Amino acid sequence: MRVLIVDDNDKYANNLKLFFDTKGIQSVRARDAREGWTVFQSDPNFDVVISDVTMETQTSGLWMMRKIYKSKFPGVMIIASTGFDVAGVMFFSKFILPFFCGLHWMIPKVPLKKGEVQLFPTTLANNLTKPF
Repeated sequence: MRVLIVDDNDKYANNLKLFFDTKGIQSVRARDAREGWTVFQSDPNFDVVISDVTMETQTSGLWMMRKIYKSKFPGVMIIASTGFDVAGVMFFSKFILPFFCGLHWMIPKVPLKKGEVQLFPTTLANNLTKPF
């Protein structure tokens, strides 16, 4: 299994990388959406893409995820965002983001900041088991 992590924040990205390292899962990191898209285009053989939303712009990660989704990426799409820590955002996102960018899972960043990777399903993940 290979995971692409796209996040401009070292703390969050390092916590995700450590999580995958302890499970023996290879991960590659990009530091922003532009680099994430470049890495994905040069090697689209990832099983999972995880991205922050706010990087170069307030929504650059979301638009990168949409481009990956529109490229017919067959893998699992995950967004890790501080937005999911706001009451109600995750509830609405689980219905909207699957259609916008093929999102399967959501990771809130308050637990991630402590090193805890908590996955919450969207409507696309209802019939899937957790990817790791």
